[in-house]
Amino acid sequence: MTIEADDEISRSIIFDKAFQNSIHVDKVLFVFGQSKEDGRSHESAILRRLAPEDTDVHRIGCKIAHKQNQRKNPPPGPKRKYYCGFRTAKYNNMQLSGDKWEIFLTIAPEDGEESHVDVALMVHSEDRNERATIKTDAGLALAEAFGPAVEYVCECDHGDEHHPLHKDPECLKRGLAPVDVYYITKQF
Repeated sequence: MTIEADDEISRSIIFDKAFQNSIHVDKVLFVFGQSKEDGRSHESAILRRLAPEDTDVHRIGCKIAHKQNQRKNPPPGPKRKYYCGFRTAKYNNMQLSGDKWEIFLTIAPEDGEESHVDVALMVHSEDRNERATIKTDAGLALAEAFGPAVEYVCECDHGDEHHPLHKDPECLKRGLAPVDVYYITKQF
């Protein structure tokens, strides 16, 4: 199975990885880390054709946060991982390459989830400082195609006053530029 031009891809928003100063911003929707053996940095997403309902994506996001919390078992608070919702983009609207980078999306089932998409960034530079800048730029370029968040609080987090959406109901909105700003920026 391959990803088609009109497919939709969703990205889970997990606190604290997708947040900067307690606010979700495009710059950290995709944070590409160290390159693996294949020379690429990897992130994950969800193919909506295989997880068509919002409830499917929320279930997967809650599962991701739960799994990450099991590793260190942090108490409620800033060290805990919280699923906050997801954002979605059309595959054919995503910027998948730049002067010194390429992004490859591949359906790659993981942890029993058939809808898992591997998002792999290949950077074409050997300079360490330049590579870091390119990774940030590529993640931001990719994130700009994603629409507003569909918010959610997992059942296990109901009543947890430390959940970002309980602390600041606008935390998924305040850090994002309006869509028309992206349109204007991309035109020039």
